[in-house]
Amino acid sequence: MNFVRKITNSDALKHIVDLPEELRNQDVELIILPIGEPSPFKQAISPSPTARGALKQYANLDLIQFEQGAWEKGVQQKHEHR
Repeated sequence: MNFVRKITNSDALKHIVDLPEELRNQDVELIILPIGEPSPFKQAISPSPTARGALKQYANLDLIQFEQGAWEKGVQQKHEHR
């Protein structure tokens, strides 16, 4: 069975594991073992919502062809007087 054993400062784990106060700010031993079968107690992480596609209903299909290079043209027009 493969495993990982490492000594590290508990501060490196504070964003991963909620450690009790008495284990904070000191060296701890980290042991990683495979569990074999998925645990029935593991909490499913819900996917974070994204904004992708949220405004699709407002898209004007006739204008999409003009989007290619629009930013470059806008910057050029804004700064061409320099």
